[in-house]
Amino acid sequence: GNWGNIWKYLTSRLLESIEIAALQHSEYSYQGKANLHVFQDWCGQSTNDLRKNVHYPLYPHTRTTVSRLAVSPHWKTYGMRIFGYIHPSMAGEYIFAIGSDDNAEFWLSEDESTENLKLMAYVGKTGLEWTAPGEYEKFASQVSQPVHMARYYFEVIHKQSEGPDHVEVAWRPNIEGTTFKVIGSKYISLYKDETDLLMGESAHIPQTVASHEMSMREALRNVKYTVDMVKKDPRDTIFNIPLVNDSYLQNLLPECTYNPSYIFQGTSVGRYNGLHYVQLSSVYPNDFTRQTHVEAEQMCIYQDENTAHGDIKILSICLSRDGFARFMDVNPKEEDWGAEETTFLTTGIVLSCNDVNVMISYLKNSLKNLSCDVATPAPVKENPPQPAEGEEPNVVYEEDALWERVFDVKHTDFQPERTDTWIDLTRIPFVLLPLLSWSLERVLNVERRVDEKLGSRYFLELEIETAKGEHRLLSRYVYVPNSHEEKEEPGPMLCSPQGFSWNPKATVNILIAVRNQARWVVHFINQMEKIYRATKDENFNVVITDHHSDDLDVEKALQKADLPRYQYKRLEGTFEKTVAVQTAIDLVEDDHSIIFLCDLHLHYPLNFIDTIRKHTVEGKMTYAPIVMRLDCGSSHLEPTGFWELAGYGLLGIYKSDMIRIGGMNTKEFKDKWGGEDWDTLDRVVENKLEVERLHLRNFLHFYHTKRGMWNSRIRKPSS
Repeated sequence: GNWGNIWKYLTSRLLESIEIAALQHSEYSYQGKANLHVFQDWCGQSTNDLRKNVHYPLYPHTRTTVSRLAVSPHWKTYGMRIFGYIHPSMAGEYIFAIGSDDNAEFWLSEDESTENLKLMAYVGKTGLEWTAPGEYEKFASQVSQPVHMARYYFEVIHKQSEGPDHVEVAWRPNIEGTTFKVIGSKYISLYKDETDLLMGESAHIPQTVASHEMSMREALRNVKYTVDMVKKDPRDTIFNIPLVNDSYLQNLLPECTYNPSYIFQGTSVGRYNGLHYVQLSSVYPNDFTRQTHVEAEQMCIYQDENTAHGDIKILSICLSRDGFARFMDVNPKEEDWGAEETTFLTTGIVLSCNDVNVMISYLKNSLKNLSCDVATPAPVKENPPQPAEGEEPNVVYEEDALWERVFDVKHTDFQPERTDTWIDLTRIPFVLLPLLSWSLERVLNVERRVDEKLGSRYFLELEIETAKGEHRLLSRYVYVPNSHEEKEEPGPMLCSPQGFSWNPKATVNILIAVRNQARWVVHFINQMEKIYRATKDENFNVVITDHHSDDLDVEKALQKADLPRYQYKRLEGTFEKTVAVQTAIDLVEDDHSIIFLCDLHLHYPLNFIDTIRKHTVEGKMTYAPIVMRLDCGSSHLEPTGFWELAGYGLLGIYKSDMIRIGGMNTKEFKDKWGGEDWDTLDRVVENKLEVERLHLRNFLHFYHTKRGMWNSRIRKPSS
């Protein structure tokens, strides 16, 4: 019966392990090292740039070996190919991960043959992508599917341009609770001992699908590279799940006082200082908004430094990619080959429900707060180096990289840290609630705002199943006071923050001011139609003020549009942006509805209206989503660009709160713009309102110039 099956399984695993051990100790295994071929003086950042090298793959500049699959030679403008065999000491399924700066690929065969290679994991295709050492979750492509391992041939392809350099391949058993570890000498072998071979001898070098340009093109013909952010995520269509009836949630949790310590307590914040009181919330699961191919200095989140500003502390983030050495253990002591197998156990993300179908879920995501010391590279010597002992005089010796320089690195999750903030997630949302006989289906979205003095606010979005088998969305704010966390009591003391809840029925008014922007106005209307058709949300309204456009009948376009409602007002005279926006605000009659100050040149996610509603709380909180500015020529299908961290012109706020802060500053910014968003933010902060700040998936600003916009005119050249 079952015991017989178990015995057969254990016996087969034992036999496989014996075969692996025999191979490892055979005279042909060359165990403990892998072949490394280096191609120097070759610019470019992507692995495909390396394949364009006329010498690749048969005639490298250097042929050497490495003792583990983690290399950092501290060099520039090179590419390298690491190849050989991987053989675990115990047969079974393994998952691989790769990290690198710049691009890299990990290929694995189905056996010892070089003919059966498959691309298992990679960091980027364009040359713009990179990771920190040990960072394996930045891109979805970095982690492989489970592979049943014996002794298999592998290749690592890496391309480096300038700056910090590294590439590492790690693995773990396909067992829950294990973590990635760099593959060390105990588990690798040479493909070929090249010690006695001349550099001109190349017949032994394997030609594979990974290392031949034409073969590579064939292998990737059906692979379309896409940015992870644009891939499907359940949050993008969360509006399709009906909300839990609010009556079921009344008195579910005790109420608790909610008055965050980070809210401004003075009377005047100071000119343009409001942004110093804005914090960024953290998100789970990973929404992949971090890796969007922005400029290198904006991507860096690996160092933080406290600086004082008035009565608060601001956390400034390093604007350099140097300093990876802090994460790396260079030339570590290798494993004892005779020792027992190293464990991969670690604490990670845990998500579970108990046997009695009570919805108690513990969500864990450990983050070690790391800082990096900027390592200044040694200056390049302009004078020829002096002969060292044993070197011939009157001979010029050129410096070379230490290609055999290997390292170890611990698996680190950088996702909770973002470009303009520091998030401490060592205390993770403990979720959730005993809800009658309901059961937890999925954790869709968890957002955390940390108040180090008082506690943490969470926005929880959970898909649950009722006793009748109906799927519902629980979407609400909860609070965990620090006073409870410090007691280390089992489970969190969840409470309902007093007066802090979102209104699912609130109308959202999207406000736009236009003048002679016909193609963008049509684009905007189409985007709003797209949202309405997908969501069937009747509680949103488009409000357009039009400074006598003569390139489009804007009102007629609105009349024809498939929208739940709209308001339109035509203005005369010189275009004045703040006046036009305030006019749109005044058109909204319901003071208890939300207004969102918007822009024409945007791509909107389908959950845009729903997201505004959830993150705007009357009398308590405004919403300033971070938009991604696309590069020239970039589209929403494969967005590349940078996150607009300094801009606050895109703002959601209840009209009653807009009245409270005094509306738009139409006097100072009547005939100019630039700074009006920071001015509005100052008054938001001074009026004790929180600002929710989040990167919003697929919320994109298209590249455009100011040619022909607003009050500018086109001057044709004279004949």
